[in-house]
Amino acid sequence: MDAPIVVLERDPGYLKEIWAWFGIGVLIMALRFAVRIRMVGFKGFEGDDYVTFLVLACYMMDAVFVTECYWLGTNVDVDPRIVDQLTDTQIERLRKGSKFEIGAWYSYTFLIWCMKATMLFFYNRITFGLNQHRVVKWLAWFCAACYIAVFLTITFGCSPTAMNWQVRPLPPRKCTLKEQNFIVTAIFNVITDGAILAVPVPLLWKLRVPLHKKLVIALLLSSGLFVISAAIIRATATLSATPSSITMNRWGVRETIVGILSINIPILRPLFLRGFW
Repeated sequence: MDAPIVVLERDPGYLKEIWAWFGIGVLIMALRFAVRIRMVGFKGFEGDDYVTFLVLACYMMDAVFVTECYWLGTNVDVDPRIVDQLTDTQIERLRKGSKFEIGAWYSYTFLIWCMKATMLFFYNRITFGLNQHRVVKWLAWFCAACYIAVFLTITFGCSPTAMNWQVRPLPPRKCTLKEQNFIVTAIFNVITDGAILAVPVPLLWKLRVPLHKKLVIALLLSSGLFVISAAIIRATATLSATPSSITMNRWGVRETIVGILSINIPILRPLFLRGFW
């Protein structure tokens, strides 16, 4: 008798999409570093430049983790009707895949908050000496507190911890689909993004900077709305669909690439200036 199928779906386009977005994200960050080195050199790097290295590392980890989840499957992919028919080998594969899924949650959320940090470092520079500078400082602490709340939700939302990768007996949804992770992450993600976007609005026309710099700030504000939209879509699309690690991770990757493009593309403006070359 053949072993039961435990993965709900096999989408041949999934890995192509994951690694295509990964390649685009890495290219954008590489161009960002090239622009910054050309403009200010390594010695001129600021906090947001250094945090981008963390973004790159987390982005790479996340791509590897969600790929392993695809090949191994996770406990969210198991049909409760066949869980008792699984072989020990299949259970062990699913356990490993579920551990990678937990790793993907940590890398995904840390990546998202690192991108917020790049924005805060940028705002820290443009508000230096202004009243809004203190607001940026407080906002940084608020974002840190929100990340801790998300981290604790991922860590303790399913208890005992081993149930995160338990397969038989199949644990409750809070340990497979992990709805609490989606809800808490989406709420704090949207709130912090909204707060970050609100900081430069009063400054946009008051700053004594060239028009092109104001346009960069305006572009960041506009792109931030897409990031907020991506976070909301990821949570709603995942929770409203049939539980699947493919759906969960695909939308997570889509959200992160939107963030990477949004915070880095404005930095690439010098590439299109004749003086840059």
